[in-house]
Amino acid sequence: MAEVLSRLANTLNSNLTPGPNTNSRGTKAHIPDTFSSTEPDKLNNFLFQCCLYFYANLVQFDTDIVKINFTITYLTGVAQGILQDWLSDWNLFVDELRQHFGLSDPIGEVANMLDNLCIKPSNKISTYNVDFMCYAS
Repeated sequence: MAEVLSRLANTLNSNLTPGPNTNSRGTKAHIPDTFSSTEPDKLNNFLFQCCLYFYANLVQFDTDIVKINFTITYLTGVAQGILQDWLSDWNLFVDELRQHFGLSDPIGEVANMLDNLCIKPSNKISTYNVDFMCYAS
């Protein structure tokens, strides 16, 4: 799942071109949730939300520096203090976030999630299937 989200985020990044504050259909993106280093399993979702926001606001986020500065404002705790030389390169910034604050063993974590996946009495089979597909990817 982390790899799929990473590829999607990279695709969104590579397709950024100047445009209005909203995408061509006038859709508004939600600002990303904050990210704390205490919840490494939420890093990929946070980065995905940032990329969606960048894509919906192409004019504002036309450089890596602007993207990084925006993203830093949504980091909390220890994650907020990671200022280094890569503050002008979005891909290096994302790599550093993943290295320091992402899951330490993403494959092992997902394998564990798959092992413990079960249908809860209050859920439908579709919920199980969606969870399974997310973990399996």
